[in-house]
Amino acid sequence: MPFPNAADLYNTIDATTLGDILWQSFSLLYDGELPKKNTPTWMSKSFKVFSQSPHAIVKNMLSNQGFDGHFDYKPVQHYDANGKWQYQNFMSGEWAWKQADIISQDDNTHGSMFVPIILGSNKTTVSVATGQNKYYLIYISIGNVHNSVRRAYQNVLALLGFLSIPKSKSLI
Repeated sequence: MPFPNAADLYNTIDATTLGDILWQSFSLLYDGELPKKNTPTWMSKSFKVFSQSPHAIVKNMLSNQGFDGHFDYKPVQHYDANGKWQYQNFMSGEWAWKQADIISQDDNTHGSMFVPIILGSNKTTVSVATGQNKYYLIYISIGNVHNSVRRAYQNVLALLGFLSIPKSKSLI
């Protein structure tokens, strides 16, 4: 095994950077009311979350010069030959226009740019030296980048964090 123990593995993960963003970790524990009978074991277990700063990731995306020409700084409208509104990218949607209108009504936000944050998640299983641990990956992106770039995965989708789910028969 490449790591002598779990602590060494976690320390290595915590010290790993992507660009200039450090990985951090924290634990989550359910603190709500417990059922009187048949309490699921996940309600009393602590789960480790590994993440990067969403602010730093978005800042890196906004400064990516590779998006030049494929990035909307404000909501846009595209029309076809018949004058019908064409929805091509996230910032061409009605919701983006409504959000920009809200921002424009506040004098303190004049000159600000609307940056929609898009989050996604999926589950994956890693079996190499981990004993089939499951992880829920959390991805982050911004809505300003055109779909053509998003589909090409040109640094517009970043791994924000992951929740490690240790192998257990009692977890859901």
